[in-house]
Amino acid sequence: MKFSLSPRLALLIIAAMFLLPLLLAWMMYSGTLDFRPNSTRNLGSLVEPPVPVDWTVTVKLSGEANLAARPEQGTGVFDEHWVILQPVPAGCDDSCLKKVASLRQIHRASGRQALRIRLALLLAEFSPEGQAQNLLAIYPQFHLIRDPSGLLWEVLGGIQQDLSGQTRPATGTYMIDPLGNIMMYYEAGSDPGYIKQDLKRLLTWSKLDEQ
Repeated sequence: MKFSLSPRLALLIIAAMFLLPLLLAWMMYSGTLDFRPNSTRNLGSLVEPPVPVDWTVTVKLSGEANLAARPEQGTGVFDEHWVILQPVPAGCDDSCLKKVASLRQIHRASGRQALRIRLALLLAEFSPEGQAQNLLAIYPQFHLIRDPSGLLWEVLGGIQQDLSGQTRPATGTYMIDPLGNIMMYYEAGSDPGYIKQDLKRLLTWSKLDEQ
């Protein structure tokens, strides 16, 4: 038995094939159809909503040769880059230095994508003499900053307390997008590979720093 469609029915089927995806997309966009995954692939904790960083409250120490010179106000070097921000306490012990060294490895492992990444170390206001030089000896591409106002430390500590329950001061690691928003948090002691994997996905799919 030969099966055939009338021209009108065939036309209706073709129209439905084109219109149905558009209808579903509109329903998802408008919220009529709620289709969201139960879990995400990120390994760090999402900061929701993202918290903007005011870099103007910080001063930047740019390079070992200039550490004794007048610091630079603001940090435009971070604009339109992915930034991994690591607070460094005044008493940075062996585990702290190991964490800092792991950021160097993450940056190197990024290959050509490393140009899209900045590594920022937030030094305590009363860090011991020689700490900055020791950190730069680990990796000269670190960007050392201070926060004389304490406002950035306060923001980071608040995020840490909300997401992990750990008390201040901030000790975790923070991912900042090219628009200047803190969007991911990693607890102190977490596997550095988590940052590496999340960053790889972000660099693959995001074009925020290429606009």
